Amino acid sequence: MSTWTVRLGLTLLLPSTLVSLACGNDTQTTSATDGSTTEESTTGASQTTSDPTTSTPTTTTASDPTTTADTGTTADPSTTGTTTEGVSSTTEAASSTGAEPTCDDQLQNGDETDIDCGGGDCPACPDGSLCQADSDCQSASCVDNLCGPPPPTCSDQLLNGDETDLDCGGGCSPCADNLMCMIPEDCQSKNCGEGLCVPAACDDTILNGSETDVDCGGFDCKPCEDGLACNADGDCASNSCDAGACVPPTCEDGKLNQEESDVDCGGPNCPKCGEGQACVIPADCESGSCGGGLCLAPSCMDMVQNGDETGVDCGGATCKPCSVPGLVINEVDYDSVGTDTTEFIELLNTTNAPISLAGHRVVLVNGSNNTPYTTIDISGPGMINPGQYLVIAPAAFMVPNGVLKVNFAAAQDQIQNGAPDGLILVNIQTMKALDALSYEGAMPAVNVPLVGMVSLVEGMALPMNVSDPNDVPGSLVRFPNGYDGNNAATDWLLSKTPTPGAANVQ
Repeated sequence: MSTWTVRLGLTLLLPSTLVSLACGNDTQTTSATDGSTTEESTTGASQTTSDPTTSTPTTTTASDPTTTADTGTTADPSTTGTTTEGVSSTTEAASSTGAEPTCDDQLQNGDETDIDCGGGDCPACPDGSLCQADSDCQSASCVDNLCGPPPPTCSDQLLNGDETDLDCGGGCSPCADNLMCMIPEDCQSKNCGEGLCVPAACDDTILNGSETDVDCGGFDCKPCEDGLACNADGDCASNSCDAGACVPPTCEDGKLNQEESDVDCGGPNCPKCGEGQACVIPADCESGSCGGGLCLAPSCMDMVQNGDETGVDCGGATCKPCSVPGLVINEVDYDSVGTDTTEFIELLNTTNAPISLAGHRVVLVNGSNNTPYTTIDISGPGMINPGQYLVIAPAAFMVPNGVLKVNFAAAQDQIQNGAPDGLILVNIQTMKALDALSYEGAMPAVNVPLVGMVSLVEGMALPMNVSDPNDVPGSLVRFPNGYDGNNAATDWLLSKTPTPGAANVQ
């Protein structure tokens, strides 16, 4: 029967064989069937085997792990502590040197990701090496566990990937003007010409730049017409953007458009604006009065019939009475500067029809005795048309074209200088006083030949301080021009700019 050596610290009883195992003992004794004894030493000492046929022991050296006594059987050097059948002893071989891993041992060990590189202790690996993180690589790029160049990005300051210029075009954001391109979509302007991005223009038939629709809207191009796209009112010719589209203007859209002077008022299409709203012309305003770009409240001096006026700046509850149309004394310069050679009297037809001058006289009255001192026949021109002026002046006095002229009898000193003095226009055919003025004092009762007793004061007398000076140019005028409210105190004022044969000014 075979003999087994078992290093388990157990004693196995086999038929006809007693196997003794000594725990912790380096020497094992095996009884063979032929009565011989074999000892195995694991300490490297020589083993002695008793040959039953001779008294001379056979010695086997255990330093050769491949040699066993008697049988000639070669043991497996990778097996330690095992004795093959017929083998008396085996030596255990070491599997490694036990040295620590280093970064130059030509081995991938420790936490290296490739041979002698990567990990926490060794240098970064070159491209093509194995890696687990970007820090394992010299390129600082680990892609699919291999070190290599980082993939192109749109912010790497390199012209790579499908970019047409540095970090733009292709899959990146569109390029600015004058950068390289291949197709329109490579450009912010959506216009690629001869390999370069062309700046946006308002006539390139492309929706680009700040345009809201093709070639219109935005900051640079003309406003868009109705129906085209918009972002704000200013993008539209109508100045009205609704739900992203330009819409026609109305007078109820709450927007300043269609020639309105203010929001939804003024201009040719919308109702007139109220007081305080913006205006361009008087017609923009309910009051008909526009001043300083704003609609003004009605007044009795705005030259407009508004408010409750029954005429221009007259009538109603607050304004003076309205002018009575007719042939009126309109301007008198009774004391000119220096020698009185430029004195004149101006009449005006304020009606809408021609007036015959037949029988018409202008009578000058001396206030010291209430007696007429000069009567001037003005019937010579025959007829005075609506809005036409007639000037009585010295023969050398020049008047504008279209103005009727009647000469004084002398070249100077034809009108007395007042305190008081006056004049009256009469029609001796009808024996009526038509108009009168008393200056530098009141003349309420004057006997005029062929007419009778008349007053030269209409309403309230002209204040004494309203007089014609002789040291500076001036004249007494009806203001507004031609106004005759039958009240001298409000009808007349002193003008510093005489205007014979033309409209009066202040």
